Amino acid sequence: MNIFDYTGFDLGKHKFHGYNAGRGYTLNRGSLVFSMYDYAQKLGIKVFMGSTVTEYWETEDEAGIVVKGEKVAADCVICAEGIHSKGRAAITGQEMQCKETGFVSTRGYLEGKAAIQGPSLTRIVSGMEDGNCMYGWMGPRMHISMGIKIDGGELFWYACHEAAIVPPKNNSEAIDHILECMSDWAMRDELESVVRNVSEGRFISQKLVVTTALKSWLSPRRRMIVIGDAAHAALPTSGQGGTQAIEDAAVLAIALELAGKQDIPLALSVTEKIRFKRAQLIQQGGLAVLKFGMNRSDFELFRKDPNLARPPHPAWIFDHDCQEYTYREFAAAAEAVRSGKDYVPTNIPADGEYRIAYDSK
Repeated sequence: MNIFDYTGFDLGKHKFHGYNAGRGYTLNRGSLVFSMYDYAQKLGIKVFMGSTVTEYWETEDEAGIVVKGEKVAADCVICAEGIHSKGRAAITGQEMQCKETGFVSTRGYLEGKAAIQGPSLTRIVSGMEDGNCMYGWMGPRMHISMGIKIDGGELFWYACHEAAIVPPKNNSEAIDHILECMSDWAMRDELESVVRNVSEGRFISQKLVVTTALKSWLSPRRRMIVIGDAAHAALPTSGQGGTQAIEDAAVLAIALELAGKQDIPLALSVTEKIRFKRAQLIQQGGLAVLKFGMNRSDFELFRKDPNLARPPHPAWIFDHDCQEYTYREFAAAAEAVRSGKDYVPTNIPADGEYRIAYDSK
């Protein structure tokens, strides 16, 4: 990732840890969803679209939902419907409380060779060693990053900036505010041409809010569970929202495999034991990274030590193998569930504290 400050000072090219071959994947989420859907079809799993769930229920022996008045029964219910989950309150009896950070996250997407190879991008992409790269610019109380995939004709950008005093009424006003935030930036004109050319329907601007942690992800009889953003929505600055949802799913699948159909409540409880503190700490980390990046005003410090501009990559997050961990720790977590004793996870720092770190492989 090539990083610059708002004056155009080159802070160097930094390795994007955790997102390279054999370590992790940077991909289009829409393509990922289609791939998962296709794989589910090959496995013979039925997927019903457009089904509005109106009720959740459970007994000692099964759990289920009500859709269009029809009661559907299963071994368990896994609620993964995002931050605005309606099932969360029904399953856990809790709701997340939100607190605004004072910052906004804005994303845009451009497609087509002409869109990403116009004269406005010449200065930005000049000197690239290959067709795909990331660029980032840091300024007072704002930063913007851009990913360019020349061979696929794609460009996406992400801006984190102070919220406007008067909330924008439409996309045009939101873009105007972004440009106002970078009024004295050396690359303003080039960045404006990119920001304003965002594809129709490919733009979203949202206030960044922190959410209170749930006390539990489980239902009273432990046959229903919330996972992903429905359980632990993280700020985009964590860089871990989608990843942690995948970890939830992998751990849950293995726990169900090991506990078996005869002990579904144990499987869901073990999933919570293994995942709860890790997901909660990564939630906190998103806010720590936001404050670290947005509250910096001494850019001379970055110029003296460009390594300070690197994206954080803590080893305990990026080098973790959640599948290996679950197979290894299942018995200990299960015993903690059965005995009522505390389970001490080792998939987080020993002291349970989040720190900005750069120690992944």
